[in-house]
Amino acid sequence: MNPAMRTMLAAGMALASGANAQTYFETEGNDSKAAANVIAGMGIAFNAIQGNSLSGSAAGLDYFDIRMAPMPLAIYQHRLTITTSGTAGHTGTIRGLGQVAAPADTMPGVPWDGVVGSANTTDTTVQTTSTATNPPRYNQWYGFGQGERFYYRVAGTASTTADYVATLTTSVVTPTFIGSYQPGQISITTFGQGHSTDTDLWVYDAGLNAIAGYGNDDESPLGGTPGTGATLQSWLSRSYAPGIYYLALSNFQLANNMASPSDDDFRTGSLMDFSGLIVNSSTSVNLNMTFTIADSAGNSLQVPNTKVSQFDVNWFMFEVVPSPGAATLLGLGGILALRRRR
Repeated sequence: MNPAMRTMLAAGMALASGANAQTYFETEGNDSKAAANVIAGMGIAFNAIQGNSLSGSAAGLDYFDIRMAPMPLAIYQHRLTITTSGTAGHTGTIRGLGQVAAPADTMPGVPWDGVVGSANTTDTTVQTTSTATNPPRYNQWYGFGQGERFYYRVAGTASTTADYVATLTTSVVTPTFIGSYQPGQISITTFGQGHSTDTDLWVYDAGLNAIAGYGNDDESPLGGTPGTGATLQSWLSRSYAPGIYYLALSNFQLANNMASPSDDDFRTGSLMDFSGLIVNSSTSVNLNMTFTIADSAGNSLQVPNTKVSQFDVNWFMFEVVPSPGAATLLGLGGILALRRRR
């Protein structure tokens, strides 16, 4: 059994171990991030949250500080789906922070200057449930088994007098392998690919850690990219050392805890409070998000890509391997395991 299959099996066993998890019962007052109920071990110790949005000092708002249980390293799609008895339903949101924009890179035609923005302290809505999704009223995020943490809020109205229950479901995502490339400058772009989807992307390392500055929302003429800044599509050109990398790609908006780099044309998007997860805010479906990945040695691949469902993030994996000598630098076993996954 190759390493990738062992990881997937372990991840599946970890999901099964949460089958007997319990319900966490909300306690008041939890009307802000500062007063949020802490739920430790979500996914293993707890798989649901039950509460009543009209019992607090700030009626209608229940905040939770969710801390997922550690699991084997993998890409996990998590959902919290709210159900309420009666006709009136609650609204769930994933919370985040605003962003202080990095100064624009003022050196057109040269590589990115390494500058990124920073988070501010403003409590911000990153994703909101919808009655149009299937099932209705779910929030969705992606984690990596690293015990991610985030703030979750359930809001009600004068009509939502019944208790709500937010139930967790989890599945493992297998990224699509998109090839091998030479070390050095590699570009990833949705610009000029035959569609006009407003895209957003971020690159992760072999440990599924977001790489600082390796993301782009909107193309621009800054930092050496060929874009003009006239579209809402993405162009990311960065230097890569040998290794394994993962690409998260969706439409606007994509949020993790990493601030936007100075060569992004849009640098004030929402951020997550903590590392270890990524969230898409959009309920748009069936979007063309075709992209091309290319290195400076002339290796290039156009990848057909569609966002099928609400809040989806599509995942890809690529390797950076010098030629010749790839087996020596990365390990022959690892390269062969990756190629078996294609």
